[in-house]
Amino acid sequence: MHLLFNCPTYLASTFAIDTAQSRVGLCRDYFYWGIALCRSLIIPARMVVGYLYQLEPMDLHTWFEVFIRHRWYAFDASQTEPRGNRVAIAYGRDASGVALTTQFGSLNLIEMKVWVEAFPHLGDPNHYN
Repeated sequence: MHLLFNCPTYLASTFAIDTAQSRVGLCRDYFYWGIALCRSLIIPARMVVGYLYQLEPMDLHTWFEVFIRHRWYAFDASQTEPRGNRVAIAYGRDASGVALTTQFGSLNLIEMKVWVEAFPHLGDPNHYN
């Protein structure tokens, strides 16, 4: 199924079925749809919140992971090209498990600067010579 990445469509109450019907959403909607599909096939899946290297503009990002053959694999359908160097901040069954703010008051963010830098590939034996 083809989904269009579109920021103005954000609604806090969007469900996976809404994304499937409208075929439009944000990274959050992509992970909900992916998790719903995996779980319908009895494949364990979880949400991840974090930062993604070279994401423009830099902001929090969500993707999902599935557990296959004793290992978690990351899936990010909102990205059109492969990207590594993810910085995971939280893991959860859904968005409620990884909320970065709480119901105990509003958050007035004045300024935030975040950057992610890639380390050289650790698997390259010639890197340290």
